[in-house]
Amino acid sequence: MSFVTVQHLHDPGADSPSFPESSVVETLRAIETDDGATVPAGSHGTVVAVYGQGRAYEVEFARPVVGTCTVAADGLRAA
Repeated sequence: MSFVTVQHLHDPGADSPSFPESSVVETLRAIETDDGATVPAGSHGTVVAVYGQGRAYEVEFARPVVGTCTVAADGLRAA
């Protein structure tokens, strides 16, 4: 995650996270992992970090693609 992204996500007045760490979530659209692989929409993953009080999440996937992605909150829903 870039410094610009971190600064954009920093908002001390934001609400608490929608998905706490260890939550299982589903992607609403295709997302690229940190290694460049594509995780298809509808994939389930586990939240491993919360950024900007819930504006984005680091999500770990085990299938169909193995990897982690930083995903904006509007790209996820509870699984």
